[in-house]
Amino acid sequence: MVPAKVGDVLVSSAGDLPAKYIFHAVTIGAQPHEMLPAAIVRQTSQRAMQLMATLGCTSIAFPAIGAGMAGISIEIVSAEMATALVESVLDTQRPYQIELYLMDRFRTMSDDDFFVYFEQFAARKLGVAARSAAAGHVLAAPINATPGMDQEQASQAHRRYEVYTMLRHLDARRNKLEADLINTLAGDDAQDAVRLAALKEQLRQIQALRRGYEDEILPSETMRQRTAPNSVFVSSTSSDLKPYRLAVRAAIEGLNLSFVGMEDFEATGAAPADLIRQKVRESESYVGILGMRYGFVDPGTGLSMTELEYRQAIANAKPMHIFVMDDQAPITAGMVETDSVRFARLLEFKSRVLKDHTCKLFTNPDDLASKARDTLRLQAT
Repeated sequence: MVPAKVGDVLVSSAGDLPAKYIFHAVTIGAQPHEMLPAAIVRQTSQRAMQLMATLGCTSIAFPAIGAGMAGISIEIVSAEMATALVESVLDTQRPYQIELYLMDRFRTMSDDDFFVYFEQFAARKLGVAARSAAAGHVLAAPINATPGMDQEQASQAHRRYEVYTMLRHLDARRNKLEADLINTLAGDDAQDAVRLAALKEQLRQIQALRRGYEDEILPSETMRQRTAPNSVFVSSTSSDLKPYRLAVRAAIEGLNLSFVGMEDFEATGAAPADLIRQKVRESESYVGILGMRYGFVDPGTGLSMTELEYRQAIANAKPMHIFVMDDQAPITAGMVETDSVRFARLLEFKSRVLKDHTCKLFTNPDDLASKARDTLRLQAT
């Protein structure tokens, strides 16, 4: 009766039902093949929760969205609804009552079984922690490192928290791109085909990166051991810090360690974010060099390649050696970030790194090389 796109949620009154509104999730329509079934479930679930806040509602009852006429498998519906609803509740301080009505035709599962089923998806897809409480099971964000933890406990807690944070960031980017995809599908501009192809490629890259981070929630022994002995991944922006990278490379190779960096990456069909993730995972330790630029931003994730490298090193629990350029260091105009948005991201990134790690300051290439050599000497023995 009104124009709507797949992934939309429309609102009507509820007639004689004991509810204020009915939310109509649009899961079938024109060009449904252009949207993945998982995206349809995610978009409608999230939109329903957004409308809750807009309309001042405090309770909602969901069926298995898309499992009827749309023909979306119950496995996809369960996983995506679990992730979307848990994310929505984690992001708000409002108390909501959310009920799920699912058909168990053969009555093989109890209510508790359903919750465990739901909980497993949320833990696997988001990395949330589950614990017992007086009211039952509680799902919450993993706890970051605290002063009472020993070094190993703090390292693992920080690693799990960073994986969770990265998954949330990737989900936010994916949700935005999927919403753009819905709007693009509804248009008829000649530029839409180009835009559509770009959106699909960015979504593909984010999904691949996300699957990798899901694997890091509980890494297997095989994944932990897949490293090249005595290898050091060096992360920094490129053109502005070239003399610094050369100095650090000389220091690393002087210790008979293997330098791993962008200079030596061979041409490949892999997306840049996928490639650096692989290289960080394969390295034994990580050296981060932070200057005055945020650097090239990956269009899919919205993060700089340098920050992606840092986050991957945290997710893999690599030994971290981080060096930050001193405010008194001599610099040229080309070494300073000029884009205001990227500069703000740089400040945020550096603030988080300085808070979470003991970093060494450097003033020039020789100073950096000397401090890197002292720091990495233990790895070389």
